[in-house]
Amino acid sequence: MLPQSHITYTLAAWEILQKRYPALRKVDVRLLALAAMGPDLIDKPLAAAYFYRRYKSAVLFAHTLIVHLGVLLYAIIKKPRWWPYALAFNGHAILDRLWFFKKTWYWPFAGRQFETWQKSGSEQTDIKLAYWYAFTRRPELWGWEAGGLLAGLWLVWRHQLYRPARRRRLLTTGRLWED
Repeated sequence: MLPQSHITYTLAAWEILQKRYPALRKVDVRLLALAAMGPDLIDKPLAAAYFYRRYKSAVLFAHTLIVHLGVLLYAIIKKPRWWPYALAFNGHAILDRLWFFKKTWYWPFAGRQFETWQKSGSEQTDIKLAYWYAFTRRPELWGWEAGGLLAGLWLVWRHQLYRPARRRRLLTTGRLWED
């Protein structure tokens, strides 16, 4: 999944949750967006710097069950105010459907290698083009990306982010909602 779809699906889910739990409006959506991209922000640079040559994958440690459980437990036990960001981080695994890639999801318990995805079009001959290859060679992702685009457009419309003052508030305060 492309980065913007991880972010828009997460923010759309948060939008729906905050209606039921108004206290969630205090969450900084800038940090929520970063957390939604957390596994990729960790693994892609690691893959580009070193691990890609070894594993031929850009989905590494931060895409494993052990890391996702660790982040969630740390937030619950040590930093309870961080639980929204831990959920956004874990939402990344749901959106990537990582349980289908057992070598990665259950690493290191399923072996020491990471999944190379074994799908035509996912081969990473050049890690800098990983997203381009995934999007242009795997048309089944287009539906997910179209949904992410629609979620993003809905958020822009819902919060009137087409207005400069609203965008400025979002960028300076991290809030989509007025207090």
